[in-house]
Amino acid sequence: MDKELDLAVTCYGKVKPLKYDLVLLPWGATEPHNLHLPYLTDCILSHDIALDAAKMAKTHYGIRCMVLPYVTAGLDFCIHYRYETQKAILSDIVASLYAQGYRKMVIINGHGGNTFKSMIRDLSLDYPDFLIASSEWFAFVPAKEYFDEPGDHADELETSVMMHYHPELVNLDEAGNGDYKKFTSQMLNEKVAWIPRNWQKVSQDTGIGNPKKASAGKGKKYAEAVVAKYALLFEELVHKELY
Repeated sequence: MDKELDLAVTCYGKVKPLKYDLVLLPWGATEPHNLHLPYLTDCILSHDIALDAAKMAKTHYGIRCMVLPYVTAGLDFCIHYRYETQKAILSDIVASLYAQGYRKMVIINGHGGNTFKSMIRDLSLDYPDFLIASSEWFAFVPAKEYFDEPGDHADELETSVMMHYHPELVNLDEAGNGDYKKFTSQMLNEKVAWIPRNWQKVSQDTGIGNPKKASAGKGKKYAEAVVAKYALLFEELVHKELY
């Protein structure tokens, strides 16, 4: 069943006779994640979450989702793609899917620096009958209910979920503490206003939050909760009227 859902590893002969109800687009970034996680962490985890959610949607709700290969083009501090580049990528993907008859897609975003709302608003003018929903898997379920010290980047949450899916990619013994500096401005810390963080000054290991208490068990519980919520979202988008 996995291969018919995952376009990254399947072939045309397998998918040709199938009808897909919903397209899932994992989207990440290319950037360091402390000293112990892969550069493509955001991509890998968004894809794995999407695939598990697709499996649950099929078994629980009879919905067949097509999981597209992940997009590595993120707005970040390492390999940075401009907003216009991201929009062009998304626009081309939507145009291709639309021409093939697809009308519903969910972006499974794994990188906090990405934002798709304005792009989706623009695309809704060009494709008014194409539903595009944007989501962030790491914000689906309150982290504090599952982790001792959830942070912001390469933290206990991301490390635990990666340990659940790909323990061979995690070198926790090599991890930095994820110490970081906050803004000296109280207003910026209270998010009265926003400016991008200067990563050269914020963190020595690129981590924001201590990953040392991470475990595969915590990651499994969190991922399962996120996946179940995604599957329910898919069921509502496919089977229910939105208004």
